[in-house]
Amino acid sequence: MSQDTKKKSQTITVRLDPDLIEDLKNDAEMERINVNALISKVLSNHILWERYERKMGLLPMTKPFVKHSIDQMEDSAIVHLAEKVEKDTFADILNFMKGEYSVEDFIEILRSWLYVAWMQHDVIKSNSKWTFKIQHDLGAKWSLYVKTLVTELFHDIVQKKLTVKTTKNSITLVFPTD
Repeated sequence: MSQDTKKKSQTITVRLDPDLIEDLKNDAEMERINVNALISKVLSNHILWERYERKMGLLPMTKPFVKHSIDQMEDSAIVHLAEKVEKDTFADILNFMKGEYSVEDFIEILRSWLYVAWMQHDVIKSNSKWTFKIQHDLGAKWSLYVKTLVTELFHDIVQKKLTVKTTKNSITLVFPTD
């Protein structure tokens, strides 16, 4: 859904354990948002990503494990992994989640992945583009992997090209708007 198009919200009542409510209040305060916004964020994350994780065989991994594993690979093997193996897996996940995608749909899914992967990121929207700045601290080989994977997926699913700049520990993705 476009950020310019807002849906009217609805009110529901839920019963929660008092300790859970206190934890939600503390987390919301730390993120400098209200509890309602935090709960909406958590539930949106579940709807956009988490409910598909187990169904599609995604596994949580620690940063040191991922960094060590990918650092052992040659660049050509990383590109092959991203282009052939992972691209097909992620394409299946995206097709399972939703059949067709706009640029904004793709960006929403990417944001969800970055959020669940705990990768720091910033998103800026202008009239003609979306700019993602991702700080991952996993090294140049991870930048190569993400660059290859996202570029291939975006081209295959949305049939558009994006601009990518990488450094050792960061990636900037520039997506055209629809």
